[in-house]
Amino acid sequence: MHPRHLKCFGKQLRFASKRLFVVLGVGHIGISFKSVKLRQSLQRWVKIVVVNLLVFLFLLIVAEILLRSIWTVRSCFKFECDFSRIAGLKVRKIDRATDIGLFKFDDLLGYVPREGFSGVINAPGWINGKVTIRKSGFRSNGSEPPPLPADVLVVGDSYTFGDQVSDNETWPACLERKLGRGVDNGGVNGYGTAQALRRASLMLAEKTYSTIALSTVIKSDFERDRLSYRTGFPKPAVIHTNNGIGWSAVPDPNAPGTKFNPLRHEALSFLYERSEMFAAALDQFFPMNNIVGDRLTTVHPNAADEDEIVDWTLRKFSKLEVKNKILLLQYSTPSTSAPPQVAATRNLILSIAKELSLKVVDLSDVLRNAKEYELWYAYGHHHTPLGNRLVCSYLFEYGF
Repeated sequence: MHPRHLKCFGKQLRFASKRLFVVLGVGHIGISFKSVKLRQSLQRWVKIVVVNLLVFLFLLIVAEILLRSIWTVRSCFKFECDFSRIAGLKVRKIDRATDIGLFKFDDLLGYVPREGFSGVINAPGWINGKVTIRKSGFRSNGSEPPPLPADVLVVGDSYTFGDQVSDNETWPACLERKLGRGVDNGGVNGYGTAQALRRASLMLAEKTYSTIALSTVIKSDFERDRLSYRTGFPKPAVIHTNNGIGWSAVPDPNAPGTKFNPLRHEALSFLYERSEMFAAALDQFFPMNNIVGDRLTTVHPNAADEDEIVDWTLRKFSKLEVKNKILLLQYSTPSTSAPPQVAATRNLILSIAKELSLKVVDLSDVLRNAKEYELWYAYGHHHTPLGNRLVCSYLFEYGF
């Protein structure tokens, strides 16, 4: 190449490199400018989010203090000022049940008392409560072996079983002493009325009784018969079938959230115990939420209506081949303060019982006011030893 041409090419190359440097420099400045702008935008959004979260947190704290204050003021209006929710962090305590082996799974009833169980229970509402399950599956009346041959069968829920009292303090134990005849206590905690009657039918297939007393707590017990799981226990539900009303199969006892397969929700439990607002919202919008992980409660999708279950159960009860049949009506609140739904269910029961000529012993006739209620009931709305003696005396007088 000619030297003059080479010199010209060098000049062009230097010029091109300068132009490239300028272009690259301008591009770099543009990219830097955009990144600064993006960073500033992100910082602005972070500030907005943080400020809003702080304001929201502040409002939550104010609402929490307000709710706790309202609860405290209400307690003072009842002349029993309780400052625990203002003075402490916890607003309530979750009762985490411990499996003591009292119940076992059953294909037809969901669960039944475990034969041969014997223990002293100390838990909320229980103080040294002696619980013994006979080899027959019935609760002991305080002496083993039974001193008298059983001639009477009583079935029902925890009121019949005798939650929160010892073997000899239940009303079936008292009734046995008054009658001078053996009484089999077939009550089971958490049973519905139809479920209790189903247990009675199974017992009657094995043994003959002259008298059967079916106890029902209005109106919770008939509501339970719509459930396929209740507080972690599987159970048969009364449902609509292709052939009318009948029993569902007992569901899987090992489903997640049952007593047999608990799921722990520690974060939910922590908030539930420490936030009045969170607990109120959870109770309002998710009343059957399994907060402690072992109390799954679900309504069967084909469950019959409560009124249908009342009618179906009482008609089945009237057909039992037992000489004497007694329907015992019990209540978890005094009759003067019971909600209208309780009175409506009671009237329906009395109407059907009258049609079927069933003998009814109605404890609303004696449990009328709060003063009586305080004597009859302990923590958890179960009978005190005195309450059980009163039930026993009233049933003995008007039923036997």
